[in-house]
Parts: sequence; structure tokens; C-alpha cells
Amino acid sequence: MLAIFEPANLSNLSCMAYFASKRMSYWGQLGILAAFTSAGLLIGGIVSLIPLLGKMDLNSFKGLSGKEAMNSIFVPENASVLRWVQFLTTLFLFFLPPIFYAWLCHKKVFTHLGFKNKVTVLQFFVVILIMAASLPLVGALADLTKMLPFSKLTFEKFQRAEEEYNKQVSIIGRMNGLSDYILSMIMLAILPAMFEETIFRGGLQNLLSRWWKMPIFSIVVTAIIFSLVHGSYFGFLSRAVLGFALGWMYYRTGNIWLNIIAHTANNAIAVTAIYIMRLKDPHADVAKADVNLSVWWGLISLAVIYGLFILFEKVSQYQINKPGEEVIIRDENYNQPSWVTDRQP
Repeated sequence: MLAIFEPANLSNLSCMAYFASKRMSYWGQLGILAAFTSAGLLIGGIVSLIPLLGKMDLNSFKGLSGKEAMNSIFVPENASVLRWVQFLTTLFLFFLPPIFYAWLCHKKVFTHLGFKNKVTVLQFFVVILIMAASLPLVGALADLTKMLPFSKLTFEKFQRAEEEYNKQVSIIGRMNGLSDYILSMIMLAILPAMFEETIFRGGLQNLLSRWWKMPIFSIVVTAIIFSLVHGSYFGFLSRAVLGFALGWMYYRTGNIWLNIIAHTANNAIAVTAIYIMRLKDPHADVAKADVNLSVWWGLISLAVIYGLFILFEKVSQYQINKPGEEVIIRDENYNQPSWVTDRQP
């Protein structure tokens, strides 16, 4: 939504409004966000090599194919180093780009992204319950995806990709004790959740919602991109649905902390499941940590999630403030008064 105020109508301007952008077009904002993200991908790829340089001999990679080189890197002995590689990669790719984008394009960086909001105890527990209730739905969707009419070659390709992904998760998530579990919670659950939510919800969805004036469509598009980035074929629908749930939380409140808490809870459940499995069997297959339930359980899960979102609306009602709306004042000579503050994205 877009509210336009002429100078004569400044008395109608709520003190909750603000200059959402520094007079920059939406195409320009998207281009800047994309440019920073591309630069983050390049810089993050280079910086993430630093931990590997102290661990491995680059000469050992001579003559190896890309797959062979990856196999030599993803070994259990490199688990701690690979955690740092992931941290640096996601930091530069997902977290720093939206920060720099918001700094360049908007008046108040952390308010625009949603970091200035508070979380109540009720909100905290409700968003965690939503993530826990979504597990049967996620499992049902994953099984449903495998039942789609793929060709044999396509299915085998997807299966190999999933096995390779699970292998990497198994190595990075190697946990030999409580200290490894705590470290994995930080490196694989909390930080990735913060970084991903900052760019996908605080950056991309926020921009698309203000630009297109169609919040639901913006949530769907962002959720699809969110799922595609993870590169999991059989998990595409599952992550897209989770992305939609996270997008709805952000749309209704503009509170990025709720997204981070919910996303962390989802990651933490997976990390904890792997940790418990590894306590029983150090060589357990992490793919078995996935919840495999029937479609009926998925439908029950969907009904529970719907009810929890009704509760979410009630406990978050005080924060709902027409997110996606921004104010533009048509007067080049008008100076923003000091009392004008930032609106929820």
C-alpha cells in the first residue's frame, strides 16, 4: 500500500509514518539488493576459503575433478572447519547484503528490516508451536513430492542430490558431545536463521510487498525463492510452505525477531534429532531424522497450524500496523520533521 501526502495534508501524517526510501525507485532498490547479494556471494566464497587454507594442502587438489575435490573436503575430520566455512558464506551472502542495502536505500536500517521490535512471551511460544506443529505437514509434503510422476532418470538425479546434501549435513553436523551440540546449535540453527530471515523477509519480501502492493503474492514469491536457494528437490514443497508461514509472520507484524525465533526452532529440532540419533548410533543416517507421516497427518497438522495462526493474530494484534505501507511526501523542499519515525515494514 502507498500513502501519498501533499504538504497541505501533513496534519494527516501519523507519527508512525516515515520516508520509507531515500527517493529511490523500486527497480533501483531491487538492483542494489541484487548487486550486494552477488558481491556477497563472490566475497563470501573467497573469505570462506581462509579456514580451509590452514587445514588443507592446495596442491592435493591438483588433477581432481570438482566432485572429487568436494569429497576430499567433506570428511568428518573437517567438521569444525566446515562449520566456519558455512558461517562465513552465509554471513556474506545472506546477512551483510540486506544490511548494506537498507543502509543505502532507507532512512533507518534496523527499523526498516524489523530488528527494532520487541517479542512477548506469548509470541515466543506461539511461533515455536507453529514450527513444531508443521513437522507432520513437512513430512507429508516431502513424501508427496516423491510420489510425483518424475521420470526414472529425473528421480534418480534428485535422489543422488538428496543423498549428497544429507552427507554434507551429516559431516557439518557431526556432534561427539554436548559441546559439539551447543556449537552446532549456534552455527547450524541460530545464525543461519538470523541470516536467512534478514535477506528473505527483511530484505526481499519487504521490498516486493511495498513495490507490488500485493502482500500475499510477495510472500509466495519469496517463499519459492527461499526454497529454491536451499537446493533440495524433494524438500522443495516443504521449505516453500515453511517459507510462506515465516512470510506471513513477517507480513502481519514486521517483526524480524519472530521469524528468527521460528526459523531457529525449526533448525534446532533438526539438529537435536540428529544429536539424539548420533548418541545411539554414531554412524546413523541423518536422512532418517526426517518425519515421515501420511497425508492425513499432514492435513491434521495444517488444521492445527491454522488455529495457531489465529492465536498468533490475537497475541500480535498490538503490532499489526498495515505492514507494507509507506509514506511518500510530494515536496522536494520539505524537510522531514524530527518527530517522524519509522513504520513497520
